Amino acid sequence: MKKLPATLRVAVAWWAVLALVLLGFGVASWGNSRLLAGGSRSGLMALALLLALLAIGVGYGAWRLFRGQLAGRAWLTTMGLIGGIPLVLRGPRLGILGATLLIGVVLLWLPPSMAYFKEQSRAARAARRAERRAAKGLPRR
Repeated sequence: MKKLPATLRVAVAWWAVLALVLLGFGVASWGNSRLLAGGSRSGLMALALLLALLAIGVGYGAWRLFRGQLAGRAWLTTMGLIGGIPLVLRGPRLGILGATLLIGVVLLWLPPSMAYFKEQSRAARAARRAERRAAKGLPRR
């Protein structure tokens, strides 16, 4: 396995810290639901569960990226764009969190990162092409 370029090492750290922050917010939400004397706790518990699931998803992507897998980049890009763009458009308070996600996405697509994943991208593209040809019944190239 090739050594990760500096941009990907920074991206792994960025996404790992983001996963820990999400988990911390989830634990804080759960703790606040326990402190709530009256009223419904279900909203804070649901938020805690959602944040914990997001933290697991981001942590999973960061782990795959740490291992140098193209799927980690795709997973984190998807999560970052789906979460980041709407948050940036919501206003300044949520825009900070959205910008944090989008900075993580940019780190994944800088030129050193692109060069690192070039071989894996070509291999994946060739495998998909061969699969389509086999499905059509055409001979292999």
